[in-house]
Amino acid sequence: MEHENNGEVSDMLASPQQEVAPLVTHLQVSAELEKPAAGEGEEKKQPVVNGGGNAARNDTAPVQDDLSRENPEVEPPVPVAVPEEPKPVPEPVPEAEPTVQPTPEEAVPQQPEGPQPPSPAKVLEEVKAVVEAQEVVKEALTQNGGKKMEASEEKPAEASVHEKVKVSDAEAAPPAKSEKEGKPEVSATSADQTAPESSDAVPDKEATVPSADSLSFPILTHEKTKDALRSSRILVVIRGLPGSGKTFLSRALADAYKDHCSVFCANDYADSTDPGADAHKALDEAVAACCADAPSVLVVVDDTNHSQERLARLGELAREHRLVALFLEPRTEWSADVPRLAKLTGRKPAAITAMKRHLDELRLPLFFGWFLLAPLQDQLRSMGSDFLTALDGFKKNAVGSSMKEGQEVPLEQYFKGKGSLHCTTKFCDYGKAAGSKEYAEKPAVSELYGTVFDLTVSALFVTPRTFGARVSLTDEQLVLWPADAEKEAESSIPGAASLPMGSRAHITLGCAEGVEAVQTGLDLLEILVLQQTETVTDLELGSLRFYGEGRWMLELKEPTCAAACFSSFYKRRSPSHEQGKKEPKKKKNCAIL
Repeated sequence: MEHENNGEVSDMLASPQQEVAPLVTHLQVSAELEKPAAGEGEEKKQPVVNGGGNAARNDTAPVQDDLSRENPEVEPPVPVAVPEEPKPVPEPVPEAEPTVQPTPEEAVPQQPEGPQPPSPAKVLEEVKAVVEAQEVVKEALTQNGGKKMEASEEKPAEASVHEKVKVSDAEAAPPAKSEKEGKPEVSATSADQTAPESSDAVPDKEATVPSADSLSFPILTHEKTKDALRSSRILVVIRGLPGSGKTFLSRALADAYKDHCSVFCANDYADSTDPGADAHKALDEAVAACCADAPSVLVVVDDTNHSQERLARLGELAREHRLVALFLEPRTEWSADVPRLAKLTGRKPAAITAMKRHLDELRLPLFFGWFLLAPLQDQLRSMGSDFLTALDGFKKNAVGSSMKEGQEVPLEQYFKGKGSLHCTTKFCDYGKAAGSKEYAEKPAVSELYGTVFDLTVSALFVTPRTFGARVSLTDEQLVLWPADAEKEAESSIPGAASLPMGSRAHITLGCAEGVEAVQTGLDLLEILVLQQTETVTDLELGSLRFYGEGRWMLELKEPTCAAACFSSFYKRRSPSHEQGKKEPKKKKNCAIL
């Protein structure tokens, strides 16, 4: 573009010097020659205008060429000195006026065949055009400072998830009348689309390109995590402010898990004809159908998801279909910049500020923890069932000998499962629990969120209230373990503070009726602070020990590894809910306890 423009400018600057002088000379000579000479008739004018009547001569040749030759038959009425070669004119020649304008009476009665020389008026118009063109070019160069002129718009390149994607998504478009979450938010274009060079051409909606760090999620960068997830299924819930880069993240996930990822964007389920319609109903139905039938490894939900109700509902969908829920927020530099997001999306800053307040309130979940992937959940449940069956054979060691006949129930019926299997690291209660904010702000929690770990299950245990599995943590996993997890139980379990860090790590496999899952960890600490007793018997799975008062522990011969994803948990809030403070309802009993 630059070379072509420069060439055009050079040609236009050169043309007046090389062409204007001959054209003006041509005009002047033609005008003089057409002036009637004294005492001569029209028959003497004709040979002069037409080049002496030579039929073989080119009619378009310049007049000065004919006059430079010696022709005794033709005497020019006015001597005109014609230079052999016109010298270049340094400056554009002003408009030339012919000495005498031709009249209709002076028209030549007979015209020879072939092309005619241009008339003086036409030559004059050509001179004017050249001079005007030169002035236009000079003016354009003066205004542009000698720089090239470019088109204000370029054709955008197609979107590519492999490269950085410029986020000016439909998130950056003004919202519809309703401020509901399910409105158009995002569309992505390729980073190959460059911004205009001229500041005047920059659009009002600021174009932004996420940095490489904005995709530094273990689910995208950690190969062990990616390999583990390809053999399981997970529900990724993307939440964040409009324009923060949610769709940029969802497309990166789709690219990383090609042919095994389904993305559901709330915008696609919004009813433009009825802004008040519940877009989440259609969205949830589509997500549930995919979780139930499709073989997708990743099911991604792209929405603002800034309310407690939405997070709880999506978490329920995951548990109903045995998926692990992972809640991600964009990490773009402007994801929390309200003025910038308002400019990008065309929304009012007050509306974005209100939405941001809800997101911040829900940034801390009910609890953080490792959530077992589906295949490992089945394996651990099967192992626990075998343990309970074997334990039923030792009723002679039971403490509850006063039970009446007919009230005994099998252990597998006595303990009820408590949802998906997981190992809690920190109970936050949405930020109300002590130390929850400090835990969530630890760099390790942010960096390792979404990582898949191999948890080591080293023992199974049973008490009159709970049934669980002991987890032995590695040094890498202890980074995510709260330093005060054992100390905070000292008031109810004397001696718990002296136990090694990570002693409370467990997976709840079942609870007696009316008992909360939090009791499982406390029961494990009770067993660990007691003096170890002799082995009661050796089972196929390991050594079985009895600790009195209905407490049993099976130390596994071969510890089991269970793949688990470090994530968080949300559920519907209940005003009357108090973790770990309900007394167990003794409606049932069993001989072994």
